[in-house]
Amino acid sequence: MNRIIPTAKKLIVGVVAVGALSVGAAGIAGAATTGSTTATPAAAHQFNCANAPKVLARIQKAETDIANGLPKLTAAQAKAAAAGKTKVAARLEKRITRLESSAFKARLDKATSAIDAKCDVTAPAVG
Repeated sequence: MNRIIPTAKKLIVGVVAVGALSVGAAGIAGAATTGSTTATPAAAHQFNCANAPKVLARIQKAETDIANGLPKLTAAQAKAAAAGKTKVAARLEKRITRLESSAFKARLDKATSAIDAKCDVTAPAVG
């Protein structure tokens, strides 16, 4: 029984070593073949306007969920603070702060306006 465990360890170490070597060799080969062509971030990711209504609906649903969930989070944070659960209260406070931040809202608004401008589609009504 004792001989099986060291053999298994050797097998695992061997597999990890082979994986590391193959990734290293691929990295060197990839570095050697890079030419003057580089992809710009805009060319790497193209938005398909056929998905625009679905994405806009998802953004609206997220905004609605945030608006509906913030009072619940605030109540849970106050309850945790009153109970002396400082770690839970701090975690909830951090989440509330992130969801209420102007940067978070601006990111959602920026995505919505970019989709509206590019695809000429308005957001569907969330029911």
